[in-house]
Amino acid sequence: MSGAFCRNYIQTTNRVHLKLGGFTFDTFSRVEIARDLQDISGTFAMECVDEARLRQALPVWLGASTISQQSLDSGLACEIRIDGDPVLIGWVETLELDWDADKIGARITGRDRTGDLVECAAVPDGPAEFRNVDLLYVAKAIAAPFGIPVRADVDIGAPFDRLASAPHETAMSLLEKATRQRSVLLTSDDVGGLLLTRGGKTRAPAPLVTGDNMEKLSFKRDFTHRFSRYIIKGQSGRHRGGSAALDHTVVPEDGAEGAPDAMGEASTEEALGTLMTGEARDPEMKRYRPIVRVVRTQSGMSSVQEQAEWMLRVARGQSENLRATVLDWRDGPDRKLWLPNQLTLVNDRYSGLNKDMLIAGVQYRFDQNGLSSEVRLAGPTAFDRINEASRRRHRYRDQSQSLDASVPSIKAH
Repeated sequence: MSGAFCRNYIQTTNRVHLKLGGFTFDTFSRVEIARDLQDISGTFAMECVDEARLRQALPVWLGASTISQQSLDSGLACEIRIDGDPVLIGWVETLELDWDADKIGARITGRDRTGDLVECAAVPDGPAEFRNVDLLYVAKAIAAPFGIPVRADVDIGAPFDRLASAPHETAMSLLEKATRQRSVLLTSDDVGGLLLTRGGKTRAPAPLVTGDNMEKLSFKRDFTHRFSRYIIKGQSGRHRGGSAALDHTVVPEDGAEGAPDAMGEASTEEALGTLMTGEARDPEMKRYRPIVRVVRTQSGMSSVQEQAEWMLRVARGQSENLRATVLDWRDGPDRKLWLPNQLTLVNDRYSGLNKDMLIAGVQYRFDQNGLSSEVRLAGPTAFDRINEASRRRHRYRDQSQSLDASVPSIKAH
């Protein structure tokens, strides 16, 4: 068995270091470490030699160890480094052990610390609300119990007058709601924390060029969710009386403000005071494909025109998807790691691409084929954000706790 086991693990890499409980694993037969803007947390999967378990199971062949070593196991805190650079700080979530007559192996998978925000409640003892505090304070207060630091590298906007949370709402749901109201992108910072940022603020280590560093390319342009006209209809702030905003389900009663006149039509002045329309046209969509979205426009929100233009930008950015495989995990003159949320020039004659694209995700791999990075790209505007201020009041005013800067129950660290 020992001979077959050794043959199974001939090809290994020690450029990755996994730290568990004070012990470092540095020899792996398979590695996958992934980061993606669509997933708040990075993930990893590794296959390696669990020497502590082997010596316990096969003392006749391997001999007793005089060095105390950590066995692989689920639930352990971990830190992963590539060439000494930290790329993930989180938890081992699953352990798989298998053996047969020809081989024996161990495999672990896990996520960085931000993964807990996806499943866990934001305010388990709530409902609760934040008042007169800004986005960074809210994010720190929600993330602090999980041991997750938060920082911002962009303007986070004005404080919230009121941001409410239901008891069952997850931490990620609340954070997503808050960040969208301030046009900010929420992402992992690679080392177990959260970053409030915007898309494409930095450049990748190198361009992606066919015949140079790209070993493989897969490109897809999909017009399924693109339209010729993006039309946003919403209520104007000039609407009289302060009643609820009009949407496609609302029909004013006879004699009510905004109701049709005797001829069955609202007056021009009343119509202008009730509805606003924004429109953006996509010149690349040659056929007739209009889409209409009905929204409520309130003070502090983006205009209907801004929302129409935003819908067009995001649809255009998400319609182009590219996966490029490049050798190694580093590139460029400074040998830097490929990272998400960076812009890079893509030059490929077959697809006709010669423009900047946004790195939406990166997967570092090592297997029987050696080292590689799979870089997923989208159009630069695919992750644009726009002010999506809360459009309705939450129903927890009377029974909620007030979480503001003066309340010590949730502290920002």
